Amino acid sequence: MNHSLFRQPHPLVIICYYLVMLLVVMSTTNPVIISSCFVASLVERFLYLNGKSKKSVLYPLVFLAIITMTNPLFVHRGATILFFLFNKPITMEAFVYGFFMGLMIVTVIYLFQNLQKAVNSEQFFYLFGERFPKSTLILTLVFRFIPSIQYYYQELNQVQKTLHRSQRQGVKERANYGLDLFGNLFSWSLESAMDTADSMKARGYGVQARSSRLNYVFRKRDKLFLVTIICVGSFFIFRMMAGDYQFNYYPYQDNLYILIQEQGENYLYLVLFAFLPVLWRLWEVIMWAILKLKI
Repeated sequence: MNHSLFRQPHPLVIICYYLVMLLVVMSTTNPVIISSCFVASLVERFLYLNGKSKKSVLYPLVFLAIITMTNPLFVHRGATILFFLFNKPITMEAFVYGFFMGLMIVTVIYLFQNLQKAVNSEQFFYLFGERFPKSTLILTLVFRFIPSIQYYYQELNQVQKTLHRSQRQGVKERANYGLDLFGNLFSWSLESAMDTADSMKARGYGVQARSSRLNYVFRKRDKLFLVTIICVGSFFIFRMMAGDYQFNYYPYQDNLYILIQEQGENYLYLVLFAFLPVLWRLWEVIMWAILKLKI
């Protein structure tokens, strides 16, 4: 199967999908929308990992815990007081609001990770390299920076373990080890960026329009997907401006059950849209199983 959860679509369609998803997640504080997008992006992330290390899934959850625990320390609004800390009220509404704000940040991180897996650097250059060469190069380097520095960190850390340097238990030795490791990573990143810039300059990148070896045909299915994505994004903006997705956390939380009952159809299409890549992969698995049974 294709590495992307979408099967061989035009790269423009994939980018538009994730842009609309980011718009939906970052434009509202509604817990139903944020939770749906979080679950969909998390399932999609697990499918992309496909049995590999799940540490990249756990790291963003640290932001969720930090924001959930720290928001009540700075925001004391809310009518349901749980206890007092340093004569300041700690409210349940502040905990809930911090939890969903942290969930929104984690969802944005997962969406960017999924976008990086769905659209590689060659496809990104194919779409924007001709008109925006410098910006495209910078964005591509940013997307590659975190995976590259993680790989180099593991390699460097393994070398240090081989030399038994990281086995020391003293606080001073561990601090020196961490500082040396950070210095090596920082110098490597600067050197790698300079090498990439010099290499692209030597090849004449950005001097004139350059052709691409890739050629994607915009088919009818791609047009259908693109129209659907634009319609979903436009309808979401229209309904949000009308106040349909408004949710109040302070001083009391709105009744979520009543909200879903009254506007369930306005949430259903967003949930289906969020799970579109997962549903598409599920459809491919079912069709593949049916074809194997017919053999």
